[in-house]
Amino acid sequence: MEIHIRRRLAPFILAASLLAGAQLTFPDNAQASWSGIVEEWERYSNLPEEVNRLHESYQQTQEQLKKAQENLKSYQEQNAQLLEQNRKLTETVTELTRLQQRREAALHRNKIIFWTSLGLLVGYFVFIRLMRYMMKRKSDRL
Repeated sequence: MEIHIRRRLAPFILAASLLAGAQLTFPDNAQASWSGIVEEWERYSNLPEEVNRLHESYQQTQEQLKKAQENLKSYQEQNAQLLEQNRKLTETVTELTRLQQRREAALHRNKIIFWTSLGLLVGYFVFIRLMRYMMKRKSDRL
């Protein structure tokens, strides 16, 4: 990788050398041009580092994207499982509600049967007592 960077920088070094030589032959603007050359040299010498930083940033972004895609996939699978579980729970709740309604209807029916039976039994004894009383009263008159 270092050789590759050197090959890229060779034309810039050559250009900087030529500009420096030209500045030496024309000394009136030498100071202004030399500072420009130095600035350009510094900018070009920092390019490989900047490229490396950008490449690392790109790699990190790709890793984050892969993790996000994996998380998305796991969330979708979990969502499907939860939907299935929710469907089963809904069926169970519906069945339990139906059973509770049956129990309540049976309890209501049993209460009605109990109170009706009790009323008939009480009514039978009251009717028998009234009949005896009326018969006794009628027999006492005779």
